[in-house]
Amino acid sequence: MTGVKKLADFQDRFFNVVKEKSTKLLKGNIAEELASGKDFPVSLKADFSLLIGEINALAETRNMFKGIMVELKSDFNDLLKSKNYDEFTDNFTDLVQIDQLRRLPGVLRGIVHMEIGLTLSFVAATKNLQGFRIEEYEHSFNQYFFSKDGYKTVSGNLITRPQLPKIGGLEDIKALGNRIDAERYIRDMTRIIVETSGDKLYDLRRRYGDFVATYHGESKKKLIDWFDSFGDLAEASLLPVIEGIISGAFSFQLNPLIAAAIGTFCSVTTRKATEHSYLTLLGIS
Repeated sequence: MTGVKKLADFQDRFFNVVKEKSTKLLKGNIAEELASGKDFPVSLKADFSLLIGEINALAETRNMFKGIMVELKSDFNDLLKSKNYDEFTDNFTDLVQIDQLRRLPGVLRGIVHMEIGLTLSFVAATKNLQGFRIEEYEHSFNQYFFSKDGYKTVSGNLITRPQLPKIGGLEDIKALGNRIDAERYIRDMTRIIVETSGDKLYDLRRRYGDFVATYHGESKKKLIDWFDSFGDLAEASLLPVIEGIISGAFSFQLNPLIAAAIGTFCSVTTRKATEHSYLTLLGIS
């Protein structure tokens, strides 16, 4: 199962390079921004080429995947044939040397058993977070699936599960097909894993509270808006590049859900590092 292991190693390497370069992603002068009176940044610069240009995991993607596609498909099929979640974790743990997956709560087991992309994201989290607690991920997913509002990010944005609409007319029926699909679920759940991991790695929830308490008036509103804006910029910069490289690395079509999971993992990992970089720039340690 070297195919799956290479995917796990790829995400692990990406996670670590992003963490290493996280404080260098944004540069600029906050005092100059506040004095400018403008709604857009005049001095803050985002440099995501630090990741695109230097990260070996991206540069070597083609060679990493070359010639392993058949084996990769076989690996996935073997894992999914596991008769139950315990058998699945035994097979996967032997492959990537992660035993925390054995403690995954029941609410998550069936999903992870069926979607390898989510398992890969958990592997990166468990290997790189000190004091890792699987219960934190259970809480995040319970919000997503069972809370009326959905999962709330550090800045208060909501990730809500796709739902069957209440049918009140023809337009509602037409909207049905746009609300639920497999890729949406996979991207949402991968995002939640990475959001939860990033919040813990960079202590973002406490620091964001300190940030909100530090500023007042128009300055506060502008800087809060920019917190999400720079995160959006990070994802917009990385997602097309990463998914393009991954898709181009295969001689025939990769399972699009695996590509979606990997692309979302990498882009949201960069978002969380950018949020950390932004708060560091504002002096919120």
